[in-house]
Amino acid sequence: MITVTALLAICIWIQALSASGQQTCPSIHREVVDFKVEYSLPYFQTNKPIQNIVVNRDSTSTEVYLGCQNSIVAVDDAMRKKWELKTGPLDSSDCETCHLCDIKNDPQDPVDTDNKVLVLDPVAYFYPYLYICGNTQHGICFFVDFSSPKPKPKCLYKKEHTSSTDCPDCVASPLGTQVTAVENRDTALFFVAASINNKVVQKYQRRSISVLRSLSTEDGFHKIMDGLTVLPNLRDSYTIDYIYSFSTKEFVYFLSVQRENPFRNNSAFQTHLGRLPISTPEVWMYREVVLECRYEPKRRKRSSLRDIVYNWLQAAHLGHAGKDFAEELRVSVKEDILYGVFTVVNNQGERQRTSALCAFPLSKVNRVIDMGVEACCASGTEQLSRGLCHFQPCESCPHENSEGNHTCSHKATLVSKPHYRLDIFNSKMRDVLFTSVLVSTIGNDTVGHFGTSDGRILQVILTMYKQTVFANYSLGEVGVFRTAAAFSEDSLIFAAGNKMFKVPSAGPGCEHFLTCPKCLTAPGFMNCGWCSGKCSRKHQCTSVWNKDSCAPIITQFFPKTAPAGGETEVTLCGSEFQSALRPPIISGKTHMIRVDSGTFCAVLSERSSSEM
Repeated sequence: MITVTALLAICIWIQALSASGQQTCPSIHREVVDFKVEYSLPYFQTNKPIQNIVVNRDSTSTEVYLGCQNSIVAVDDAMRKKWELKTGPLDSSDCETCHLCDIKNDPQDPVDTDNKVLVLDPVAYFYPYLYICGNTQHGICFFVDFSSPKPKPKCLYKKEHTSSTDCPDCVASPLGTQVTAVENRDTALFFVAASINNKVVQKYQRRSISVLRSLSTEDGFHKIMDGLTVLPNLRDSYTIDYIYSFSTKEFVYFLSVQRENPFRNNSAFQTHLGRLPISTPEVWMYREVVLECRYEPKRRKRSSLRDIVYNWLQAAHLGHAGKDFAEELRVSVKEDILYGVFTVVNNQGERQRTSALCAFPLSKVNRVIDMGVEACCASGTEQLSRGLCHFQPCESCPHENSEGNHTCSHKATLVSKPHYRLDIFNSKMRDVLFTSVLVSTIGNDTVGHFGTSDGRILQVILTMYKQTVFANYSLGEVGVFRTAAAFSEDSLIFAAGNKMFKVPSAGPGCEHFLTCPKCLTAPGFMNCGWCSGKCSRKHQCTSVWNKDSCAPIITQFFPKTAPAGGETEVTLCGSEFQSALRPPIISGKTHMIRVDSGTFCAVLSERSSSEM
């Protein structure tokens, strides 16, 4: 017979058990990543801010040549100085290039040499030459044989072939110059894009676009193309800022930023891509197209989102895509892809602190250019402009190209319609200004490496639908320099201020991952594992290094008491229970875990999570 006291005890126990069953685990907010973690990277420091970078992988060991004001420095693969060449000041006895050429310096010209151009000979294996052009001495160039232990500069200037109106050896402009060197029929050709104004052109003329051939006598250049130059009435009002230049097997390309209308100083800025064929580098074969990087939000009723055109190119890089990203772009892994980082600039030239990344497969860009020329020349009623009114008088497309008549297409042309791609980051980079970009492939992954205006490096796995930031760290307080380069298969070169850093393409380390699950789910190429409560690489671990599973952490449990011999639902609170939830179910049986008493408990997987 059950007594009243026993019934009361049972009721109290049932109520307590019911109450305990209503308990839930407190929500846990833990930081899983700390991008404030500092990493120490190999670097080389110069006396002055770095102005140019060239990586030479054709030498016996990889070398980097740095252009700084008044000097060129060669750095070996151990980040040590190999040699240095003094290029200024002009009145200095230490200057090794200032008195080589028979040239008089204008008293109004600067005495400090900014090394605007550094370029390797296109056949550096046979001709181990580094070409150097600065803003002093009318922009003339020198070259050194980098295979020598202490290279001596040689002058690329012929006084008897030079005048103030015709100077084929005057290459670099103090306003900015991009040079790409290519081989064509055993000859080195130098495709030059220079920013100019009336002052630059008035004395020792330089052109906006020109093509030069190095003389066999190795003492100057021969101009093989008349070139394109901003018209005299626009030179002081219309500036072309050349950002990047590169070549493929068929063409040399120039990327620039300029205003939409050369006759309106308040017109919008645009990014242009110019193209010249290597086999026939003539003015009439010059083509241009406007490139746009856009954000187009998905349309929703009453949406506050709007289309954005990122009109100003900050930096660019010619690269490829890994298998996964190439499939999304619907291109081959061998396709040349132009990657550009853009920002928004208003008509007054003020940059916004926002960034976008767009990928332009070159085969599609070339198709757009060819179709644009055809549209100008094919019969039609649409009024199209030939464009390039800053280089040549404005005219309308003639629409007169009949079969066998190619005179229409034999003229420099700007494609009438811009070619655009969508921002890969989907407008999420709203408080960061990218200043440099490199894109590499690791396995099937496409990895973007971005320098920022506040001195940081972001490393991101790129896809069209999701971007995984796996590293974000500081190189210092100075903005990252626009020019960057691949040093080897697993390291890159970035510069900030007067420091050049060797950056691992797989990230600088794993310490910024704070939890075991985050550590073990990091990209496989990072080689991260859990060691003594920290995320690290195997060679950094002095105890057990685990990359397969995480031990659960229990912070509390309930109920605290339960009747002996009965079945009780026990809730464990904590984190990292994934390993307990993942084991497979064998023969349809419920997964069991063993507790210290030796008994087995069934896991209620449908009610469990990584924290309960």
